[in-house]
Amino acid sequence: MLAPLQTNLFASGAPAIADSISMQRTHLDEMCWVDHCSGWLQGADALLLEVIDALPFHQGRRKMWDNWVTEPRLTSLAQLHDASMPEVVHQMSAWLAEHYGLPFDQLFTNYYRSGADGVAWHSDRIGRQRVDPLVAIISLGGPRTLALRPKGGGRATRFVLESGDLCVMGGATQHGWEHGIAKVANASPRVSLTLRRHHDRPALATPPGGESA
Repeated sequence: MLAPLQTNLFASGAPAIADSISMQRTHLDEMCWVDHCSGWLQGADALLLEVIDALPFHQGRRKMWDNWVTEPRLTSLAQLHDASMPEVVHQMSAWLAEHYGLPFDQLFTNYYRSGADGVAWHSDRIGRQRVDPLVAIISLGGPRTLALRPKGGGRATRFVLESGDLCVMGGATQHGWEHGIAKVANASPRVSLTLRRHHDRPALATPPGGESA
């Protein structure tokens, strides 16, 4: 059974991209940046329930310190051209493609069932395959904190992602920085929709594992 959602006014109603967009860019260093837009998607809680019901989630595994560990969250990989995908997801992909001048045609979904779910410090695998890849995250459901820090350690930059927030990591962020979602004592269910390019998908020869946050 899905735990009660910690909702907000803008997350209720039918899912739709907000009419008024205010994007705030944070420069992590000279080469790396994060765009954050609060309330980018209205009706995000309704989309959360639809995504949880529609997608086949599984428990991923990730290689850490030469060992495979089970991730404390659920994941799902889908293609945006799938006819079963909600129409608003196609609209989000088209908006991002127009705004950033690059196609977004793959969807990777992370499901944090409670505060006991999270993801350790990591950089997305597409950083090993492409130069300066864009990773766009739409957060649905309960608020969680996305933290980023330089690889090897250092002071973290944090973004509290509410339901409907858009967060885009760009520049060399996947090369020079790592990010994570810490576990917390209590949290409502959260789903993150990660959009990127199709040929950035993880190699199929590796065991399934989560990407982004």
